[in-house]
Amino acid sequence: MKVGMDGLAAAVEEALETYGREVAEGTRRVVQATAEQCRREIREKSPRRTQKYAKGWRIQETVQGSGLVKETVYNAAAPQLTHLLENGHAKVNGGRVEGKAHIRPPAQRAESSLVSGLEEVVRR
Repeated sequence: MKVGMDGLAAAVEEALETYGREVAEGTRRVVQATAEQCRREIREKSPRRTQKYAKGWRIQETVQGSGLVKETVYNAAAPQLTHLLENGHAKVNGGRVEGKAHIRPPAQRAESSLVSGLEEVVRR
């Protein structure tokens, strides 16, 4: 594409706007896919004394004014149990229940996956 000196600023501005839109859309897709994968992994690894806790994992999307997308993976069924089941807790009559790491490992994998996915989006 040939651009004269008069149209150079407009062409650069248009290219930057297009790139910005593509990065924003790609970022949103990567964030959503990563959150969904993290939710699935947490659900699979959750303790299953009852199915209620394992089935309670949800994703909440928050879009802020500048188009920033935030995905939060949380347990809607029993949010008070997440800390106790992840880290363990004391029993009422003494002793201790060991925790089952079912949130931290998928969250760490999601973080590294998100970083690599975002790097790929920005490089395009």
